[in-house]
Amino acid sequence: MFERARAAGLPMLGGVDFYVTSAGRQLRAHYWAAQQPALDPDDQQGPSALLPVAQASSDAATIVILPGFTEFCEKYSQHILRLHQSGHNVLIIDWPGQGLSGHLGRSRLAVHCDDFTDYLDALDAVIEAAGLGSEDLILFGHSMGGHLALRYTSRRPSQILGVILSAPMMAPPVMPVWLIRSFSAFLVKLGLRHAYPPFHRVLSLDWVRHFRPENPLTRYPKGYESPFVWFDDMPELRRSGPTIGWVNAAYRSSAHYTLNAEWLESIRVPVLALVAGDERVVFAPATDYALSLMPHVERYDFDGARHELLHELPETTEEIWGHVSAFIEKICASYGDQFDI
Repeated sequence: MFERARAAGLPMLGGVDFYVTSAGRQLRAHYWAAQQPALDPDDQQGPSALLPVAQASSDAATIVILPGFTEFCEKYSQHILRLHQSGHNVLIIDWPGQGLSGHLGRSRLAVHCDDFTDYLDALDAVIEAAGLGSEDLILFGHSMGGHLALRYTSRRPSQILGVILSAPMMAPPVMPVWLIRSFSAFLVKLGLRHAYPPFHRVLSLDWVRHFRPENPLTRYPKGYESPFVWFDDMPELRRSGPTIGWVNAAYRSSAHYTLNAEWLESIRVPVLALVAGDERVVFAPATDYALSLMPHVERYDFDGARHELLHELPETTEEIWGHVSAFIEKICASYGDQFDI
C-alpha cells in the first residue's frame, strides 16, 4: 500500500483507521494515541483491528484535526506524526463525501453537502466512536475545517479547550454572499444540488499536480506537489470542486455563523489564528472581520504565504509550528492537572 508515497519519502499514518456510521453513511477516521507505537498500514487487519479507545492515553492532550475542502487523512500524515512525536493523541476525520468517506456528488470527484450540520454530526459520531465523547479536546482546523472547528466549539463549548485555525474559511471567495446564496438556492430547487456549478471545469490530474509559480496554494514546489502523490497509489482519495448543494450550504453557514457578529462574540475559548498574507482561496476580508470579533484570538500573519500554510516554505512552516506548539503548551499548562506536562 502507498508504494509511491513511501518512495517519495511521505510518512505513513501511524495509528488505526476505523469506520463509523452517520446519517446512514459510513465514515472513515484515523486515531493515533500518544503511547501507541507506529503501526504499518499493511499490517492492519481491517478497519476494526484495534479499538481507538483501547489505546488512548488519558494523560496526553488530544488534538482533533479537521481537514479542509477536498482533503483526506493521508494529506496530514506528516503533521499527525509531528503532533504524535510531541506526545499528543491525534484524531482526524475524512469528512462525508471526502477521502474514504464515500462519494456524494453526481460526479465522483465532486464534494457534496446539503448542510454543514451534517459535517458536525459526522464529527460527533467519530469522537464518540473513538471513546472521546467526554474528553477535553483541542481542535486544529484548516480552511473549511477551521470554519467547522468554530462551529463545533459552539456545539460543545465545555469540551473544547482551544482552537487552532489555519487559513480559516470564514466565507468562500466569491461575493456577495446574498447573491450566491440566492442563485445556488434557485439551482437546488431545479434539482441540481448534486451537480457541479455552471461553467465549472475539472482539470486533469496530470495538469493540476505540477507546481506553477502563480498557483494560489503555496510558494513551495515540494509542498505543492507532494499531496498529489497519494493519488498515484489510491486514486479514490481525489476530489475536485463543489456541488451546487455544497456551495449553498457553505454560504448559508457563513451567513449564519462566521459572518454573524453576535455568534462570533460568543466564542469564548482561546483561538490561535494563522493567516496567509497572500490569501486567494477564501475571502480574506471575511477572515479579518471574524477574527476581530472573537474575544480571545492570538493572530499571526505570514507575509507572502498562501492558503496551504502547512505546505508553505520550510522557514514559514517552522515558524507556524513554533506558534502551534507554544499554544498547545499554554492550553495544557492551564489544565496541568489533566495532562502529563
